Amino acid sequence: MIARWFWREWRSPSLLIVWLALSLAVACVLALGNISDRMEKGLSQQSREFMAGDRALRSSREVSPEWIAQARKLGLKVDEQITFATMTFARDTPQLANVKAVGDLYPMYGELQTDPPGLKPAVGTALLAPRLMALLNLKPGDAIDVGDTTLRIAGEVVQEPDAGFNPFQMAPRLLMNIADVAKTGATGPGSRVSWRYKFAGTPSQLAAYEKWLLPQLKPEHRWYGLEQDEGALGKSLERSQQFLLLSALLTLLLAVAAVAVAMSHYCRSRYDLVAILKTLGAGGAQLRKLIIGQWLLLMLLSIITGGVLGLAFEQVLIILLKPVLPVALPAASLWPWLWSAGAMTTISLLVGLRPYRLLLATQPLRVLRRDVVANVWPLKIYLPIITVVVVALLAWLMGGSTLLWAVLAGALVLALLCGVLGWMLLNVLKRLTINALPLRLAVNRLLRQPWSTLSQLAAFSLSFMLLALLLVLRGDLLDRWQQQLPPESPNYFLINIATEQVEPVKDFLAEHQVRPSTFYPIVRARLTQINGQPTEGNKDEALNRELNLTWLSQKPDHNPITAGHWPPAAGEVSMEQELAKRLDISLGDSVTFTGDTQDFTAKVTSLRKVDWESLRPNFYFIFPDGALDGQPQSWLTSFRWDNGNSLLTELNRSFPTISLLDIGAILKQVGQVLQQVSRALEVMVVLVTLCGVLLLMAQIQVGMRQRHQELVVYRTLGAGKRLLRTTLWCEFALLGLVAGLVAAIGAETALAVLQTRVFDFPWEPDWRLWIVLPFSGAVLLSLCGGWLGVRLLKGRALFRQFSG
Repeated sequence: MIARWFWREWRSPSLLIVWLALSLAVACVLALGNISDRMEKGLSQQSREFMAGDRALRSSREVSPEWIAQARKLGLKVDEQITFATMTFARDTPQLANVKAVGDLYPMYGELQTDPPGLKPAVGTALLAPRLMALLNLKPGDAIDVGDTTLRIAGEVVQEPDAGFNPFQMAPRLLMNIADVAKTGATGPGSRVSWRYKFAGTPSQLAAYEKWLLPQLKPEHRWYGLEQDEGALGKSLERSQQFLLLSALLTLLLAVAAVAVAMSHYCRSRYDLVAILKTLGAGGAQLRKLIIGQWLLLMLLSIITGGVLGLAFEQVLIILLKPVLPVALPAASLWPWLWSAGAMTTISLLVGLRPYRLLLATQPLRVLRRDVVANVWPLKIYLPIITVVVVALLAWLMGGSTLLWAVLAGALVLALLCGVLGWMLLNVLKRLTINALPLRLAVNRLLRQPWSTLSQLAAFSLSFMLLALLLVLRGDLLDRWQQQLPPESPNYFLINIATEQVEPVKDFLAEHQVRPSTFYPIVRARLTQINGQPTEGNKDEALNRELNLTWLSQKPDHNPITAGHWPPAAGEVSMEQELAKRLDISLGDSVTFTGDTQDFTAKVTSLRKVDWESLRPNFYFIFPDGALDGQPQSWLTSFRWDNGNSLLTELNRSFPTISLLDIGAILKQVGQVLQQVSRALEVMVVLVTLCGVLLLMAQIQVGMRQRHQELVVYRTLGAGKRLLRTTLWCEFALLGLVAGLVAAIGAETALAVLQTRVFDFPWEPDWRLWIVLPFSGAVLLSLCGGWLGVRLLKGRALFRQFSG
């Protein structure tokens, strides 16, 4: 009986819309849940390989042996590393090298890629970067002098698992065994040496050691995991993840709205049927069994179809994101299935409970009086409760993300605007004298049912707003990424240029038709006082290391001034705004630095917004010309070169003390990542668009029955089909125009919050929204009105409306 009832009701368009909306909600949550779950597991494993350990301790001096002994006592494996820069020699040819000395356990995770494969830096041997081999004209088996010792070259180091990216890295890599460091004599007093200790173990072992270690750390120490990735690639992927999360949120909101509209319409269309069944003797228990059974079958079918769609979406996303995902993704847990089924059940309960309750409470008297409607669970009480429950569930699901509050703020503004503008529109229409008969009929219908007009306006506005929000944000993301990585971006950095080498380097590059970017002077110093108060004890990373300072007469184009004035005068300095906020430094405060030769103080007179994602030189502090003349200086520049290695080799041979950093591979990797992610985002745009279309269809379906009755009356009074079609066209065009205008205001509100608070973009009003949304709304809904008119004016369709 339940199955026959369900099959009969299945032909209802409203029930089909409910099924499609629930299925899309299940598919969206399942696909993104599975991807997130598998990525979290895979990236957790990959992160250990990327860092060659579970945790790391960085220090500017050797730590106490007791710390290492305690780690081993707790069962942790420890690998010690020392990095320093020193001159290397091959047949009297000098070349600065960035030396990394590692222990026998290196790497504890990940793979050290070498040529020939499988090599490790044994005692008495070294592995050289290919560029260092080329500069010194060496091959495996040759000898290289590192300080006071001579090492045999075992092969080339192709890729280190924990190489990372540092634009101030001094020179090409030389990998050696830590047991040979003392023989080099290069780590004596005054040498710039960095110690890193890598730890590997179980979470409980790491937690126990961390609890013991953290109280003993000093400013020169930094204990970290792999969570700190603030580079261009990490930031771009973070934004992509936020965008996918936003897509899921919009899909859920649109699905909730579509299910609410369609389910309410379906239940209202069945009031007469239930009243007749009760008149014929059907009991409440029988009807409850039929309706609840239908409900459960609908949810079961939605879970099955949504699950299939979700798995298909997951595979599409994995294919599109393959280049940026771990090579082998672990299997997802059961949680995404529980989340998706739970989301679908929650949606159906929240928006379907009251309509079904009203349907079950239909009185037999409705057979005689169609105005008889059960009065249970008043909407003015039920709606606020449901709103609070929905917001609380979304906040729990998304962890209180700013994304949620930004979208809800836009929806709240939209709801208020719908009420205010709708009320104003109805009052204006009352006072208008309209001569065109189709338009006058359309306006009269809007005035005759103000609550229906406002509800349609709200649904159409919500759809337009959310779709515009997603499309505009996606465009901004891609534009922003392309601005970060334009085709002419420098792919080589020149570092450690001496002052007397600046002009010769400029001449050398000019001879080879290479145009370098700005030459930045570099001075290394430590921030030691703020307003005369020592910074000792402050654990901010910027205070626990030497900073790279510079001076410029012209402001960098990618550093907009957010407060104060430019340029800084003598005794003044320009500061990066985020660091100023962290250190509670305001305009007019003084900062004192300790350099290699003396202390110096400056007053902060401007704050800059620095784009740390751009692969360009950026600085916390910028001084005026001549402010740092008393400090040891070096210079930095960058340039674009795509014509082979001949220029690079000649440059290194002409200036052997200058370090050349190749970031072309990083640029290529970031570009590939962004291309793949943008394709995945297009899939999410399609998913959200489908939910938006369902909401539009559901809202249009609501007015089908009532409009049919009105058209029958008009036809009886002699109105022609052309007049009635034009009337529907005008009604929907007017609704679309106003809905588009309201959606533009709501979208601008949400975009202002999302772009500034979530995606860290500068916000500017988008004039396209104010033109495209009203125009598109009017055109789209007028087409829907024309389609509706054709259906309603067909006799067979009219009969189905009466009988269905």
